[in-house]
Parts: sequence; C-alpha cells; structure tokens
Amino acid sequence: MKLRRAAQAAAVAVVVALLGVLIWDVAHSPGGKVAKEVDSGHSFPAPLFTRSLVEGGGTLSLKSLRGKVVVLNFWESYCPPCVAEARTMAAASRQWRGKDVVFLGVDFQDLPGPAQKFIKRFDITYPNVSDDGPLVGHYGVTGFPETFFIDKQGVVVPAVPGGHIVGGATMKTLTTGIRNALRGE
Repeated sequence: MKLRRAAQAAAVAVVVALLGVLIWDVAHSPGGKVAKEVDSGHSFPAPLFTRSLVEGGGTLSLKSLRGKVVVLNFWESYCPPCVAEARTMAAASRQWRGKDVVFLGVDFQDLPGPAQKFIKRFDITYPNVSDDGPLVGHYGVTGFPETFFIDKQGVVVPAVPGGHIVGGATMKTLTTGIRNALRGE
C-alpha cells in the first residue's frame, strides 16, 4: 500500500512539474509577440492556424474567417474566470451574429469531454478549436481567459484600453473591442 501511494505521489509530482515547465515555456516564448505588440498600442499580423474543432467534425482555419472581425477568446473549462465570462461571450456572439463579426474560442489543453460539456452548459454556439500550446505561445497568453480582436484584414488590433482583454470580458469591453476593430477597416 505504501509503495502504491508513493508511486501515485511520484506520478502526480511529475505531471505537475511538466505542467509547470510547459507554462513557463509558453509564458517566456519568444513567439508571444502578439500580446506585447498589441498591448503597446501596435497592430500585429495574426498568426495563422488550422486547428481541430472541439465539437468534432473537422478543422477550422483562421484564414477562412478573413473579411470578418474575429473575437479570439482563449479559455479552459476548469478556469473560474472563464466560467464567469462564458455566458457573456455566448450572449455577445449572438448579438453580433450576421454583422461581419465572428467569435472563435480556443480551448487550451482540455480533454474533449469537459470542453464539450462546457460549450453545452453555457449554450456556446460559435466555433471552438483545441490548442495544446502553440497558439497560446504565439499569442503570448499568460492566463485565462484572454481575448484578442482581429480586424477584417487579419491583423490583431489594440481594440480596448491596454490592447487586449486580460481576464474576464464584459459586454462593455467586448462591444468596445468589436467596434474599434470594425473601425480599422
């Protein structure tokens, strides 16, 4: 019994250590220039990606959304601030539907089951893609949730005070960001 508990504790310690290394690596990645540039008041070309849809049924490419403002929201199903903002994101996406604005969620490192339950629980109807680290690193995400605004030309723009939304978005910050991204046409 002692040997089994020791093995379990060692396994947990290894997983926690690897997660810590991953988080440190992502936070200190030189590729995370997007957040730095946008938060400094500069626009930056959105890193292109194609990722698997959380809901299944294929992939989605950021390039396929060119011509629309994209509200890019990074989240995790077990993140309390993500839970707190989920209904606001869902409501805002419905409010802006059909107005050259698309919401796109990026789920970070969830298993498919919890991610799909999160989407269903909060009646999220916009597409969500899975990420295991590269997008978080490219965009310079250091916590969850974080939201970026991409204009119709595929450029991440500083659409809210501070550049992008760090932490939970509100209807007011989303509306401000979307309107500013639309003005960048």
